[in-house]
Amino acid sequence: MASKPVRSIGVIGTPGCGKTTLCSRLSLPVISLRDYAQQNGCLGEVGPDGAAEVDLERLALVWENPSELTLVDGHLAHFLPVDALVIVRCNPSELKTRLEQRGYSSEKVQSNVEVEMMGGPWNDLIGDKRPIYEGEGVEEWISNGCPQHTTPDMAVDWLSLP
Repeated sequence: MASKPVRSIGVIGTPGCGKTTLCSRLSLPVISLRDYAQQNGCLGEVGPDGAAEVDLERLALVWENPSELTLVDGHLAHFLPVDALVIVRCNPSELKTRLEQRGYSSEKVQSNVEVEMMGGPWNDLIGDKRPIYEGEGVEEWISNGCPQHTTPDMAVDWLSLP
């Protein structure tokens, strides 16, 4: 039995880790998850931390898989029924600098840095059966049809690095 073709690849990771930069460097169409949520009435009011809550259940219900290979840029894209996932990671000290430069509050910076140190989105993906990739060579992985590659036990462990 042939597997279904990959049409949507969620590009996920902690805010500030480089998802949008990666998407802009690949020669594929990109859907901004935030824009998609807003267009489909799934984005709530902006809170005091500058973030808007996303109605993930509704968003998953209105999701339409694209007809051509497309990247879905957003740290919550793994909650959609996308076909494959790319996890973008960032050294926590670099992430801290990036988020501070964006003007994030110290609480929001600390929270996001801690999430990255503890595995970022990997905590939500244990047992996920979709093809997942973390690391260099994303373009080659995509061109090879997104074979299963990375598992949570292979994820970058920032706490073990010097």
